[in-house]
Amino acid sequence: MSVSNALSLLGYRVTIVEREPVLGGKVCSLHHPFPGPVSAMDILAPPIDRIREDPRILVNLSTTIESWSYDGSEGLASLSDGTRVRADALVLATGLEEVPPSLVPEYGYGSKKGVITSLELEERLSKGQSPIDGEMHSVVFIQCVGSRTERRGVPHCSTFCCTSSVKNALLLKSEEPSREVTVLYIDIRTAGPEQEALYREARRRGVRFIRGQPSLVMEREGKLLVCGENTLLRELYEIPADLVVLATGLRPRSSNSGMFAGLLIAAGATGFPEPHAPARNGVFLAGSVKRPMAIEEAARDARAAALDIHESLIRVQDR
Repeated sequence: MSVSNALSLLGYRVTIVEREPVLGGKVCSLHHPFPGPVSAMDILAPPIDRIREDPRILVNLSTTIESWSYDGSEGLASLSDGTRVRADALVLATGLEEVPPSLVPEYGYGSKKGVITSLELEERLSKGQSPIDGEMHSVVFIQCVGSRTERRGVPHCSTFCCTSSVKNALLLKSEEPSREVTVLYIDIRTAGPEQEALYREARRRGVRFIRGQPSLVMEREGKLLVCGENTLLRELYEIPADLVVLATGLRPRSSNSGMFAGLLIAAGATGFPEPHAPARNGVFLAGSVKRPMAIEEAARDARAAALDIHESLIRVQDR
């Protein structure tokens, strides 16, 4: 959406091809994206309203691009609804997908009641729902589930999971100060002054941070029990929990590999495009299709992509 609005302001006509039935992507599911306290819809409403009111922007929902051909100055996109669109450039802003938490079965996702993902927590909070049925006396956040691992997930850090978990841990602690809230981590990576301040505030409010991912989430007497080792103190821990939140990693969309190959986009071992690769065949990349990005960074990157397209088209016209 950011690249579309930016290109429209530069005077271009834009066609948005969105696979989902609504605009906004995964941001639609978030409760209060960092730094808050605004809701996801407060963030999304202005750009969506601009798109709806802009006669230069056409939106195709529940649609995908089937093919793209380019002759050096103009391209032709074939859409899944049978439409063909002539365009000077194609922008890929396909975002990310979660690493399936089932890749780490010892944490009990899908088999133990009360084990959910960070995104599921955000969705329930955004709808005003309680994360679980019943009381929450103890909540445990497990970081890097499917991140920073070669074997079961992706090798990279997913960038903003720590900040997201700290934000939600602080929210649940502030909601009920007597609630035990624990974050289990490999390394806390709250990069940036506001993010670090959030982390310090969570510690001040009584959120516990324990270094060391758990080895197992089990059940004992009808309650979840999170078991592992505190790698700083070299002590084993067992933490009773009513709710366990898995901070799942983020990876390129599964459909990207075939799409990149068809568009001659070079991808690295992680599945993300090679950094700083030049635009080819009129194809440009925007936002977290490149790598995991927070909302603000993705929006900035999209605006930068719009300027790249503008400069590229000026060069084509000057030939």
